[in-house]
Order: sequence, then C-alpha cells, then structure tokens
Amino acid sequence: MGNSPDAVVIGAGIFGCGITFELARRGLEVVCVDMNSAPGMGSTSASGAILRFNYSTVAAARLAWEGNQYWENFADYLETDVDGEVARKVTTGKLFLRHIDELHELYVRVLTEANVPFEDWDAQQVADRFPFLSLDDYGGPCPIDDERFWNPPLGSHKGGLYTPDAGYVKGPQLAAQNLHAAAVAKGATFVFNRRVTGLVTTLDGSRATGVELSDGTTVEAGAVVAVGGPWSSGLVKMAGLDGSMAITTRPMRHEAHVAPAPKEIDFDADGAIFADLDQGMYFRPDGANTIFVGSADPECDGHEWVDDLDTMNREITEPIWNRQMMRLAKRIPNFGVPHQRMGVAEAYDVSTDWGPVYDRTDLDGFFVAMGTSGNQFKNACVASNLMAELITAVGGGHDHDTSPLQVRARFTGDTIDMSAFSRNRAVNADSTGTVLG
Repeated sequence: MGNSPDAVVIGAGIFGCGITFELARRGLEVVCVDMNSAPGMGSTSASGAILRFNYSTVAAARLAWEGNQYWENFADYLETDVDGEVARKVTTGKLFLRHIDELHELYVRVLTEANVPFEDWDAQQVADRFPFLSLDDYGGPCPIDDERFWNPPLGSHKGGLYTPDAGYVKGPQLAAQNLHAAAVAKGATFVFNRRVTGLVTTLDGSRATGVELSDGTTVEAGAVVAVGGPWSSGLVKMAGLDGSMAITTRPMRHEAHVAPAPKEIDFDADGAIFADLDQGMYFRPDGANTIFVGSADPECDGHEWVDDLDTMNREITEPIWNRQMMRLAKRIPNFGVPHQRMGVAEAYDVSTDWGPVYDRTDLDGFFVAMGTSGNQFKNACVASNLMAELITAVGGGHDHDTSPLQVRARFTGDTIDMSAFSRNRAVNADSTGTVLG
C-alpha cells in the first residue's frame, strides 16, 4: 500500500471498528486491518453483549455506566444513516444473587460511589419479581460428577442486588458492522482477509511506524493500535514488548450456550440478566423465549488456556453443555435439559486481574486495547473514545505515563482517569478473578 495514514488499527471487532470510527470522526486518516472477511467475525460474534455495572472498582463501574449511555443512544452516536438494521439495547434489568456477603457489600459501595441506580432486594422481593427462580443455596458450584452436586440445598439466598438499567445488545456482530459502516462514512479504510505478520519500526527500533501484512504489503502509519482480542498477547510479543507490562494477557477458551426456556415462562418478558455465583454462571433472555447461559468461571471448572488459536475447538462440547444445563436446572426448577446443543465457543483475552488495558506501550507509537476478559463489550464505544483521546494526546506530545490522561465522559460528565486501565497499574486485589472482573 502506498498510502501513509495517521493510524493503522489491527482488528475489526467491536473495539477495532469503534476505535477506527472515533479516530476517523476526529478527521484522522485510518486503515483497519483484519484477518477475517468482514467486521465482527472473531470473538465479538460470540459475545453475550451484556450491559451491567457491578464491578469490583469504582472506575470500572463508572466506565460501564458511561458506556451504557452510548448504547442507549447508539443510532445517534453513529452520526450516519447506516444501511439496514442498527443494533439496539434490550433493557432487562439484572439481578446479582447475594451469595457472598463481602462481595455484596463491595458492590453496594461501588455502585453507590459510581452513582449507578440499584435496589438491594431481600429474598421476598426476589421471589415476588421472579417466582420461577429457585433461591436455594448449595454452598457454591461444583462439578456435576461431584457427589456434593446432588446434595440438598444448605439454605436459601438472602436476596440480591437489582440494577434496573442493565440489559444486553441484540446482535453484537451487527453492532460491529454498524460501527464499521459509520467509520467508512467518516473516510476510514478497511482491509479484510489479511493477517498482520510483522511490525514496522524505525531503524533504532524505538517507534512503531506500520505493519506488514500476509499478502506481502506494508501499511505505514503514524500510530499502530493493537486491538486483536485473544490474539493480543501475540501482537505484544511481535512488538518485542514481552515482560514490559505489569498486566499481561493470554487467550482462554470459553463456551456459552442457548437453550429454550420452560414453556410456562415468558422469559423474554419476565426474565432478566441473572448472575449466580452459587452455581458459577450467568444467564439472560436471548429472544424467541430462549436463555443465553454463560459461565462465571468458577475455580472448580478450571481454565482452558489456549496455545494455538487457529486450532482451538470452536464447537460446543458435551461435558460443558451438560454441566451448565444441570446448573441452570437448579436455579429454574421447571427447566428441562435439552439434548440438542446450541451455543458458541470462542476465546477471551484474559488479563492478570480480569480488567482491561487501554494504554500506550513502551514502544512509541504502539497502543493497545486488550485484556477485555470477556466483560468489556459494554464498554466498546466509551473505550474507543478513550483510546482516540489517548492516541491524539500522545501524538501531540502528552506524556501519559508521567501524567495519566483525564478524559471528561461524554454523557455523565465524570472525569475518567485512564491510569485505572494502565498496563502498569497495580493488580486489582478486589477482582473476582472471573469474567465478572
């Protein structure tokens, strides 16, 4: 390629398309490169796309609350009339069952400080609102071949935290396609079916100046932005930055499943998003009276770390399907375990503390949006704004490492301190060590 854009973005998932759009709407010339044939075809397409606000830090909760406003106003945010359907938020509310008192109290404090509306329900309020839900407490998740799985409940949940504004985005890949169209309308260029095979730097290796592609071409640019999802650790290694960050990432295989709700329950109308640490799962409505079921990654299940993403199994497996369906049957007693397996299998880009990194790097001109850990789809738009602010500020001479960038939130007006998402931040000691962050 003979052009030299202001930035080249690696990855055209929800984040890559979002960052490309935010840079283009600032008047920058941007090229976005992806190995797939269309936007949103990687891990974005397998996202549960949940919009929730309970996080272990105030900074993360504030970011999620700001991010929600983008989805509430998504069509306007795109600043263009895209062809076809526009992704939309489905507001369901979210119930986080009270399983661990300390975590419940942490979330109350965090949500209060972050000014996120919530209701602290007792068990009767939960039962009144969701009569189909069992509040049995089994003392935490375990494998279904563990005899404890079949023991009677130890007691009952005390209630839960309900956030009425929570929901999910219907069509995560569609959302990426919308952002792609909006970016193109702003003048951005997308190159598909090309892998990034190398990084171009200055002769002294001090600055990234472009990327080499699998077809033998090179894209030279003023900045390189790595937004590779589960491929992020490979891009960091390609840049020679192994060992340069306090927060690292690696890919982890993850399954999510879709099953029919009991016929006597209108789950689309009467359900919500449920987070259930007692059974190590979360679930939400998925349309057509089906239930989307994901794992909260309890320790007893282990983690399936991936060495080769190209050969990773992307089919639903019977053992994990059976485990999640049996757990769901404990929470919804009328649920009948289906025999036909449906769902998705992809990889998370898991960071050290399951929180994201939105930052520059020790290599000038090389930026990363990574470590999304299966919990950042909700923040794609707000984080894209942050990354665009960071890239333009650093490009203009701002020393982000010495003086972390402060960004005024577009909707809430909060000040977002980007040091909370630094590659060299202290590991979050309050993290759940799971997809919950």
